[in-house]
This record gives sequence, C-alpha cells and structure tokens, in this order.
Amino acid sequence: MLEKGRKMKKTMRLVLIGFSISFLVSCASNGIILPNTVLGAVKTYSVNDKGTVKILGQDMMTEPTHWLYVECEHWSGCYMRCQGQIKSCKKVATDSQLDVDYIFSRFGSQK
Repeated sequence: MLEKGRKMKKTMRLVLIGFSISFLVSCASNGIILPNTVLGAVKTYSVNDKGTVKILGQDMMTEPTHWLYVECEHWSGCYMRCQGQIKSCKKVATDSQLDVDYIFSRFGSQK
C-alpha cells in the first residue's frame, strides 16, 4: 500500500511538471505586435531588433518604455512595446489601426 502511494505521488509530480512546462512554453510566445506603416505618411518611429518601437525625435535616454496592450486573437493578449512619450506611442498604435486596451509603464497603468 505504501509503495502504491509513492508511485502515485511520483506520477502526479511528473504530470504537474509536464503541465507546467507546456503552460510556460505556451505563455512564452512573445505576443509582440508591430505597427503597420501607412503609405504616404511621415514615419515617426523606428523598430529596433528587439521589437521595441522608438519614437523619432525624442530623447531615448530619458523617455521610458511603455507596453500598450492591444486587442488581438491570441488567448493571452498582445502588446506593442514602445519607448517615447505615451501620447506619441498611442498615436503610432491608433494610426496602425490597433485598438489599445490599456497602457502599462513604470509610472503605472492607464486606460
């Protein structure tokens, strides 16, 4: 009886470890959304190799990074990472026809 209980505990641990790994891998998909360029419009941002939108003409040494959570089809949500003034980041998102749900930055979150 004691042996059967130990086997059951080991099995449950393995199942939980397997579930945890698969859950974390599914959550690890970056969900980053990049803005669409609008033809004929003046480009006000650049995108670095990490996927961060950087607003042109703003001091990147002092401007914080914001996460604009936007509507998307992914079950865990999507975001656009942007460095610059919040209003400029929001404008890039709306010009790209992204619906911003809320914004999170080191100054807090806002709608």
